[in-house]
Amino acid sequence: MSEISQKTLNAPSGHAPHEDWPRYANPNNEIDLFELLLRLWDKKGLILMVTLVTTLIAGIYAFTAKEQWTVKAYVSPPQMAQIEDYLTLRRAFSRVSGINADPQAIANHLFSRFTDMVSSPTEKLSYLSETAYVKQQTESMEPHAKRLWLTEMTDKGLVTSPPDERKTLPYFMLSVSADNPQTALALLTDYVERINQQVIAQDDAEFQNNLQAMILARQKEQQDIDFSLQADRANQLANLTRSRSTAQRAGIKDYYANSASNGATKIELANSVHKYMLGENFLSAEINSLMESPIVYPVRYHDISRELSLLAPLLQQQVTAQVYRYQLTPGEHMKKDRPKKALILVLGVLLGGMLGISTVMVGDSIARYRRG
Repeated sequence: MSEISQKTLNAPSGHAPHEDWPRYANPNNEIDLFELLLRLWDKKGLILMVTLVTTLIAGIYAFTAKEQWTVKAYVSPPQMAQIEDYLTLRRAFSRVSGINADPQAIANHLFSRFTDMVSSPTEKLSYLSETAYVKQQTESMEPHAKRLWLTEMTDKGLVTSPPDERKTLPYFMLSVSADNPQTALALLTDYVERINQQVIAQDDAEFQNNLQAMILARQKEQQDIDFSLQADRANQLANLTRSRSTAQRAGIKDYYANSASNGATKIELANSVHKYMLGENFLSAEINSLMESPIVYPVRYHDISRELSLLAPLLQQQVTAQVYRYQLTPGEHMKKDRPKKALILVLGVLLGGMLGISTVMVGDSIARYRRG
């Protein structure tokens, strides 16, 4: 007896052969696609219900999940107009110090400091820990969890990166992520301004230190010149006073004296050994003239005075400068990172349909297995 005939004889009475088998499976256990589609159509209510449930869950998540927005900016070295006050101060210093004040070199120097400081993890942590946004986000966290959140925000929420040579815009990039675009924008602009002020403050502190050192060096040089001249005058007065005292004791009134041959002899004024022989009158006149006349300073002394008059006002000047230039301002680039509502809803529908179809197929397979 053939296999088919045997199955026919073994079929329960009152039932036609193959009546309880899944309609999409033929006797050789091969799937009939048309019958499968019919079976799925018969169970379309179940499939639709599962799809609606998963779509509803996806929709609830999409509209209640915490949002994340990213604001991005590109910066490059500043233009000359943005550091005009700074350049004016440095040029005034250069006229005295002789140090080159090339504008482009100064702009690149300031921007290099800006990029180094803005990328510093320490600066990021210091800034973020002081913001109201971070305090609000971490107020209910334990200290360890707060530290982890802050570290994650520093690494992924406040991102800085140098120019990428493969991109068409070779600019330094900064980006900040937060739960709304307004907060992200405020965090980015405040951080950039904070670093700008720190760069100027740091550079100005170094400049003031160099300026003060130069002023002190000039003042010491001038004091040395003055001390040397004052000491020379004091020595001259002491020598002349001693010579006059000697002349008084010797009874020499003027610098003429009779020689052994009764001839007039004139004492050389340059003879310091016997200066008393110039006579009391001459020495007194010399002393009075030296005491009443001002000290004659060399040209270098007056040159130092001129330099100090130029340098001293620089100590009082406060400069402002913007050490970067926006190539793409923060307000021009805002992107919503998550949640992607449309994508989540589409995925919810697809997942629901797949789950519904799988439910129908699994249910039929279990029913088939039980019938054996």
